[in-house]
Amino acid sequence: PDQSMDKKRNILDQGGFWKPSLSSSFGHSSSNNNNNGGGDVLRDDEGGGGATAIRPFNFATTPLAMQRQCLPIVKHRTQLLYAMEHYSVIVVVGETGSGKSTQIPHYLYENGWCDDGFSICCTQPRRIAAQTLAQRVSQEMGERQVGQTVGYTVRFDDCTSPQTAIRYMTDGMLLREASLFDPLLSRYSVIMIDEAHELNRNTEVLLGVLKKIRRKRKNSLRIIVCSATIDAKSFLDFFIPEKIRTEPSSISAVKDNTKGVPERKRRKRWGRVGAEDDNENDKIEGKGKEVKDQPQSKDFQNNGTIISIDGRQHPVDILHVDEPVADYVKETVETAIRIHVEKSHDNGDILCFLATGEEIDHAIRMAEDMLPSLTRQQQQQVAFMPLYGTLPYQMQSAVFRPKTGSDTRRRIIFASNIAETSVTVPHISFVVDSGFVKMPYFDTRTGFERLIICPISQASARQRAGRSGRIKPGQCYRLYTENSMLNMATNTPPEIHRTGLSPFILILKSLGIHNILSFDMMNVPSVPALCQGLESLFALGAIDEKTNLTSLGEKMSEFPTEPRVSRMMLESLSMGCSREILKVASALQVRALFYQPRTPKQQIDYDSVMGDIIDRKSDHVTFVNLMEMNELTPLNNEDCKERFVNRMALKRACEVTRQLSRFLRKYGRIAGMDNGQSDGEVSACVRKCLTAGFFSNVGKLGKDGRYYSLKGSHMISISTSSVLHRFGMGEEYIIFGETYDGSKGGIEVRCVSTVEGKWLRELAPHYFD
Repeated sequence: PDQSMDKKRNILDQGGFWKPSLSSSFGHSSSNNNNNGGGDVLRDDEGGGGATAIRPFNFATTPLAMQRQCLPIVKHRTQLLYAMEHYSVIVVVGETGSGKSTQIPHYLYENGWCDDGFSICCTQPRRIAAQTLAQRVSQEMGERQVGQTVGYTVRFDDCTSPQTAIRYMTDGMLLREASLFDPLLSRYSVIMIDEAHELNRNTEVLLGVLKKIRRKRKNSLRIIVCSATIDAKSFLDFFIPEKIRTEPSSISAVKDNTKGVPERKRRKRWGRVGAEDDNENDKIEGKGKEVKDQPQSKDFQNNGTIISIDGRQHPVDILHVDEPVADYVKETVETAIRIHVEKSHDNGDILCFLATGEEIDHAIRMAEDMLPSLTRQQQQQVAFMPLYGTLPYQMQSAVFRPKTGSDTRRRIIFASNIAETSVTVPHISFVVDSGFVKMPYFDTRTGFERLIICPISQASARQRAGRSGRIKPGQCYRLYTENSMLNMATNTPPEIHRTGLSPFILILKSLGIHNILSFDMMNVPSVPALCQGLESLFALGAIDEKTNLTSLGEKMSEFPTEPRVSRMMLESLSMGCSREILKVASALQVRALFYQPRTPKQQIDYDSVMGDIIDRKSDHVTFVNLMEMNELTPLNNEDCKERFVNRMALKRACEVTRQLSRFLRKYGRIAGMDNGQSDGEVSACVRKCLTAGFFSNVGKLGKDGRYYSLKGSHMISISTSSVLHRFGMGEEYIIFGETYDGSKGGIEVRCVSTVEGKWLRELAPHYFD
C-alpha cells in the first residue's frame, strides 16, 4: 500500500497543478474513474510513458465518432490538456466549425475535470447556441436526452440535473448564478467563455467578475476564453498583464507540443484543494509551518497562454455587385432563387443574411410568391426556413439538424446575424450577404435606445463569407460593392459603448460592486451613459440617493428582464392586474405579434377581423386581448393567417408568460381583473401599471399636432404598426416601449399606449419634478 501511495504521489508531482480528479487520489481512488465514461486509466507501469493518460470515448460504432475525429481541434487535444495543467488562463482562437465549443468541454470531462462533484461551464451569447451545443455533446456521449451528463441553462429554460457535469448556459444566466446563489462559482473547475469577440454587456461583466474570482480561488479555477475572431492578446492581458506574466516554473519544454507531454521538473505539488486552508488552520493551532511552495502558487496565477486552432476552411469565391442595390431584401430573395435555378448541379444549401426578423418573414413570403414562376421540379426541390433570435427553440433548432438521406431538397435559410458565429449551420454552400444588421444604439442626447439597421463591419463580412466554406468550396454573393466593403468599420463596436447601461449597472449592484468606475472591464463605458443609467435606476426606485441597491432593486435584479419591465410586473401585484401585465411583459420579449397588411385589400380585411381584439387606446392591451382569446380558443394556422397573427411569436409569448409567472409568484399572489369590470376599466388599469415602469418614455401632443418626448422635447412619430396610428391620434399623452430610426427619418416609436397626465405625477413624482 505504501508503494502504491508513493507511486500516486509521484504521478501528482509530475502532473503539476490541481484538478478535481487529483484531490481524491491522496487517500482513495476517485469514484468516477470507472463510471464517468472516461475509459481506462494507463499508469506509468502500463505503458503510459510516466504520465496519466485516459483513453477517449469509443464511438467507433457511431457516425459521430468519425465526425469528431475529422474536426481540426483533434490534433490540438494534447496541447489543450497540457495547457490546462500548467496555465490558469488559456485563450483559444479558432474558426467556427473547428470544434472548440463541443470538444474542449468533452476533452476536459474525459480527463477528470468533473470529478469530485465539480462541473465545467461553457457560456454562450445566445440561447440557441447553448441549447444546440448541449444537444450535440449529449449525443456524442451516447445519451438519449439532454439534462443528464450534459445540460443547458438559458433564460426561461433550465435543462439540468444534479448529475450534470457539463453545463452550457448563456453568460447572463451564469451572472445570475453568481449574484443570487454562489458568488465564487465554486462548483466549477473550468469556466469557458465562448464567442468572446461579441463582447455584449453580460460578457463584459462576466469577464470582470471572473478576474475578481481568480484572486480568491487561486489555482482551483481555470478560465478558457475562445472565439472565432478575437484579439487574443488583449484578452490575455486583461486577466494577466504582460508586465507580470510569467512562464510556469515546472515547464522545461516548448509550449506548443502536440506529440506528447514534455519533460517537467519534479517538484512538490502545492495545488491540492484545501491545502492553503489546512496550512492556515495549522498555523492557528501552532502545528504547521509556512508553505514553502507558495511562490509557485503566485507564479501559477500569473501565467497564461494562447492556442491557435486551424479552421476547417475551403476556398470561397467572393462576388460583389457592381452598383448598390435599391432594395436589399428583394435582391436577397431574387439572388437566392437565381442560385437555386442556375446551380442545380450543386445541392448545397443557401444561407441569406438579413437585418431583422420582420425582413426575414417578409423575404420568405416574397420567395413563396416567386415559386409559381419555377418549374414543378424546382418547386419541389426547395424549402424556405427562418432563423432569428425570437423564434421558438424548435424552429431554430430545425435549421441546425442534419438532413436525412431521404430529404434531397435544397434549404434556403433566411437568417439574422445569429448565424454568423456560434453554432455552424450545416450543408451551406452559398451565402447571400445583404451587408446590413440591426443593432441597438443608445443616444445619450435623447435618452432613447434605438434599434438601428446599419452596415456590418469587415469582421462580420468575413464571418458571413466563411459560412459557405465549411464542407466544400463555396461562394459568397455580397450585395454591396468592393468600395463599400473598404469603407466599413474594421470591427463591430462593443455593446457597452452603444447601449443603455441600466441593466448593466443593476447587475453590478446585485453582485455587491458599489464603485462602478473601479470595476475592471475590457471596455470602459462613457460617463454620460453611466449617469443616464444611474438616473434611470434611481427613478425606478432600484437605487437610493447614495446609489445603494434598495429592497425593490434587489427584487428587480432577480427577474430575467430589463429593469423597466421588472418594475412594471412588481407594481402589478399591488394594482391587481398581474395576470394581464405578465402577458404584456411576455409580448415585449418577442417580436411583433401581428403582421402588417401590405395592400389596400389586406388593410380592409385587417380592419374587419381585428375589431374584437383591438383596443383603440393601447397596443399593450391589444396584446392582452389576443393572448386571452388564444387561451380560451387556441388559434390554429388558418385562424392566425386570417387575423394577421404571427403564430410563432404568439406561441413564444405564451411560453414566456408561464416562465415569468414563476418569478413573480415569489413576491405575491398573481391575480387578474374581475370579470365584472368593463373593458375600459381593465384597459385603464393595465395602462396605469405600464406607466409605473415606462414613465421615462412619454410623449406629449404639441400644438402642431405632432408628439414630442416629455424629456428633451424630441419629435417622435407613432409607427404605422401601432393601433394608435389609425385610431388613437390626438390623445394628449402617450407612452411607448421601443424606439427605432424611422423609415422617413426621425424617431419612430412602437408598442404605444395612451396615458393620463395625472398618472405620471402619481407614479413618478420624483422624475417629473
